Amino acid sequence: MHTVLPAATTATTTTSFAPAAIQGPRSVSLGEILYTAGAEGIAWRIRSGAVRLDRLIGEAGNQTRSFAGLALAGDVIGAETLLFGQYSFEAHALGDVMLEPWLDPNAALSGESLLQTLAAAERRAADALALRVGEAFERVRQLILLLARERNNSANRPISIPGLRDMADMTGLTVETVSRAISHLRKSGLLQKYGRRSAVVFPDLGAALSA
Repeated sequence: MHTVLPAATTATTTTSFAPAAIQGPRSVSLGEILYTAGAEGIAWRIRSGAVRLDRLIGEAGNQTRSFAGLALAGDVIGAETLLFGQYSFEAHALGDVMLEPWLDPNAALSGESLLQTLAAAERRAADALALRVGEAFERVRQLILLLARERNNSANRPISIPGLRDMADMTGLTVETVSRAISHLRKSGLLQKYGRRSAVVFPDLGAALSA
């Protein structure tokens, strides 16, 4: 599913992740763009939170955003900069995100570390692909379970979920279908609305995750 970028996208807040600006771990707020395709930067490891990756299609000023992947805690994003010196995707926060630089070439490119990173990227790509096949209800449920796993959430703690538009893009569904699926999950007792930021809790999350 493609999302047409509004004409005023230049007003969107973007965090500067250029090498000269790096001093250590960085926090990013909900909806903030971490980096844009073509910008110079480094690789980052996600300490907490969830990040959406998009490929921008079309000419400048008339682009659409196409969902390309989902990154969660422990994942490395922007690794392509190690080869090309710039980002291939646009990345923005699906909630509050904490990042740390993946800077040390010796550590980052050691055999064990690199294999672990590649394996994690492969698993995440499979997760993202699975979100776009199957029944609508199951796609939405699996997306929320992925976000719950990111928090290692087994104690009925609140978690933030993306907005309906983001969820629709990631699952290949319409906003209306996602909204109906969320309503069904709430009525079934799997989700409970919590707070003002569309956060949810799983009354029986442990059982849901092991299903």
